[in-house]
Amino acid sequence: MAQRIDTGYRPWPKQNMMHQCEANEILYGGAAGPGKSHALRHEALDWCLRIPGLQVFLFRRTFPELEHNHIIPSLGQFPRQACTYKEQKRRWEFGSGSNLHFCHAQHEHDVFNYQGAEIHLLIVDELTTFTEFMYDYLRGRVRCSMNIPERYRNKIPGIVCGSNPGGVGHEFCKRRWVDFAHAFELKKAPDNEGGMTRCYIPGLLEDNPSLTMNDPGYIHRLDALPEPYRTAYKTGNWEIFVGQAFNFNKIDHVIDPIPIPRNAPIYMTMDWGYGAPFSIGWWWVDGDNRIYRFAEWYGWNGTVNQGLRLTDKEIAQGIIEREIAMEIADRRGEITRLAGPDCFNKKPDYKGGGQGPSTAEVFGENGLFLSPGDPSRNLKIRQFRQRLMVPKDENGNKIDRPMLQVYSTCEQFIRTVPLIQIDPKNKEYVDENGELHVFDDSCHVCMSRPLSMPMPKLRPMTDTEKDFYHITGIDYRLPEGQREHAQPLAFVDDPFSDPFSMDEEQQEFYEG
Repeated sequence: MAQRIDTGYRPWPKQNMMHQCEANEILYGGAAGPGKSHALRHEALDWCLRIPGLQVFLFRRTFPELEHNHIIPSLGQFPRQACTYKEQKRRWEFGSGSNLHFCHAQHEHDVFNYQGAEIHLLIVDELTTFTEFMYDYLRGRVRCSMNIPERYRNKIPGIVCGSNPGGVGHEFCKRRWVDFAHAFELKKAPDNEGGMTRCYIPGLLEDNPSLTMNDPGYIHRLDALPEPYRTAYKTGNWEIFVGQAFNFNKIDHVIDPIPIPRNAPIYMTMDWGYGAPFSIGWWWVDGDNRIYRFAEWYGWNGTVNQGLRLTDKEIAQGIIEREIAMEIADRRGEITRLAGPDCFNKKPDYKGGGQGPSTAEVFGENGLFLSPGDPSRNLKIRQFRQRLMVPKDENGNKIDRPMLQVYSTCEQFIRTVPLIQIDPKNKEYVDENGELHVFDDSCHVCMSRPLSMPMPKLRPMTDTEKDFYHITGIDYRLPEGQREHAQPLAFVDDPFSDPFSMDEEQQEFYEG
């Protein structure tokens, strides 16, 4: 029997909309401060009090987040006459047999710890910190074999999530909720995406008067954040992706398809894949060295980072077919085709034993001749960023288009590049756990048509830094990822032209 206990929780109208929503796959979020975590925690409590035997699992990505955002607050908020907290098990146990489990999954494989769980209600706080695979796996554990009261069967089993924009899960959250239907609209998801009834409930700081009254300075601390954090956290704008490695946006970088000039150089770039997706892009170059991605072939099965498992011959034949359809087959011999180093390595011959032909050899047998692209890890990200840079004058006004343009038909570039995140351990590179296949193929053409890199304004070198620079060629004033590739300073062409590099006797000898 449901327990009637006054928990002291009084939701504000937007929080109450989340509690009363008839959907069973809800995303509540957007801006920072609308009381998402507080509402999610009390959503879990309310259902545990309402249905005996209910099993609720509340997730955050890491344990410190879980502890500070939910475990510690719950200790001062949950009614002890109805439930007891078991610290070793990290769960609240209710006299009715219901349980609220506090869970985390820091690594993707951690979700397998819940393989046998029967989750009646799944609550995920800050869903964008989870990958799409992690969410799908946990959703697959949402089921209910117990007899749920008829009036609750549209909600249980169910899922309620909260999140701000940004993070590794930004794209799938935006796709599945924000872009899937209008805000507050209930809409059934496709069967291959769970078939549940979705609803997106946007929340803003002003929807939580408790915070604005008790901490009126919070809005000013948001104002002090750098972009894009300030706009994303204040407005809940899902078009802004916090943590992006690249400043890519549809307004500046995406164009409607235009005819390829007859004499324009054409490139084909390839990131090979079998179990993981392969990515192939076609580009043309204008007279200003601006590159245009006009077509692509992304070898996936529709699931993130799962490839089509096509043979090299099948891929080569697919390229030929697509170039015929694009009406560029007559220029096949003129197309510069660039691929990564793995395409030039021999592969095991699983049928005959020994080594089989490389991808480049198989392509060559089909009339497609590959050249190795430049795989330099540090330089390629700099060239890619330089290509995406929007030219501006000293007043910040746009004066030209970026040097990389993408046709609106190249959906995988548009989908995946905004999702690439900065490597948390090295801000000069990208997070290797992301979906980088399109990025890797695109870098080949960027490296083959390099743009000049502007030198940052640097302070004068110390004597020690000069000594190191002459010995190693490394400029320690530059960011770590750029040090070994610095543009030479004035005295580098002649190592003895700098008076700090030799004593007077040496100088007289070389000048004499």
